[in-house]
Amino acid sequence: MHKTITCLFVAGLLAAGSASAQPNNCTDGTLHDDQSFESGYGFQNTVSRGTFVMRLDPPSTPSRLDSVCLCWSRDTADTQVSFDINVWASNGAGGAPGTFLGRLSSQTATSVGNVGSFRRYDLSSLGIVVNGPVYIGPSWQPNVDQGFFICADENGPTSQPAYSSASTNENTPPSSPITVGFPDYRNLGIRAKFSPVVTGSCTENATTLCLNNGRFQVRATFQTSGGQSGNAQVFKLTPDTGYLWFFSSSNVEVVVKVLNGCAVNSRYWVFAGGLTNVRTVITVTDTETGATKTYINPQNTAFQPIQDTSAFATCP
Repeated sequence: MHKTITCLFVAGLLAAGSASAQPNNCTDGTLHDDQSFESGYGFQNTVSRGTFVMRLDPPSTPSRLDSVCLCWSRDTADTQVSFDINVWASNGAGGAPGTFLGRLSSQTATSVGNVGSFRRYDLSSLGIVVNGPVYIGPSWQPNVDQGFFICADENGPTSQPAYSSASTNENTPPSSPITVGFPDYRNLGIRAKFSPVVTGSCTENATTLCLNNGRFQVRATFQTSGGQSGNAQVFKLTPDTGYLWFFSSSNVEVVVKVLNGCAVNSRYWVFAGGLTNVRTVITVTDTETGATKTYINPQNTAFQPIQDTSAFATCP
């Protein structure tokens, strides 16, 4: 039931009479497909790691990315497959994937048949707040399991931009339009749930700093090279400054401050300094306007100081 599309890609047909993937409570978010899938897309086993992503458009901005649903199908024995879920901003050339926003690592899918079925994955620990479309999708090792596919809608009324790559570097955004390998593509079986970020309020808690008279919300996530991840815990030092910790309250990882520079250059400023080399994503939100800034320190990289004196043009 397979045909070779290029030297990298393969497509598999879903079981006859079973085009509709099982919803598995995955119809409550953003979906662009027509709720039926005619094919499944994968990679040949000559590829060491393959990635598919599709653009998901949040219903409003700013929004927090809460979860993603992936529709899987397969035509081989049902063994456990490990994969990652990756998220990129749509700020690349021509609206393609650009800035890497986060990854949910080492997920698994079992009891996947040829019919196609959805599984939901919680992304809230990544702390991703978006102000526009994002690209979301899985990556896995087809050289380990070739008969594993992401569901594909090939007759829907609309088509979402999607990209693929066959690279071991997951931090490089996919750059090949999916139609290069799959000319009948319309949508992938990828759905997302977003929650609107309420502006005008900041409520402090164990993972939220409210700085500069409570106007700016600061949250962060971390991920180690070994796959450990979570929300940064916070401690407020002054009205404008606080610090983050990941593993122990006695182990300070990052210090953050938000300053009012409106009298100098009509901007609010964001500064941060770190004592870590793990991947850190800091999201600062102006709760009066909803504007957000995201700062990312890459994995295995000494934390680079942040001195953003043009962060928010939202004065006064």
